Amino acid sequence: MKPEIVSTRKSLELNENEKAIFDILSQQGKMNMNDLKDASGLSNKQWDKGIKSLGKFGLTKVTKTDDNLIVEVVE
Repeated sequence: MKPEIVSTRKSLELNENEKAIFDILSQQGKMNMNDLKDASGLSNKQWDKGIKSLGKFGLTKVTKTDDNLIVEVVE
C-alpha cells in the first residue's frame, strides 16, 4: 500500500524568487501587481515564473479590477 501524500503550506519548499515575492506580499496582505513586481526587484522571467508558481501552490490569488491587477495572499 502506498503512503498518502498530503500537501500543506508548511511542506512546500519555495525557491528564492518565490520566497521574495511571498514575503513582500505577506507583509501587505494584498498589493497592486505592478507595485509588487517593482518591490521584488526580479527580472521579467523570474517574476513570471515565481508568481505563477505561487498561484499553482494556492498561496496567492490574482484579481482583476477595472484598471488594476491585485495580488493577495490566500488564507
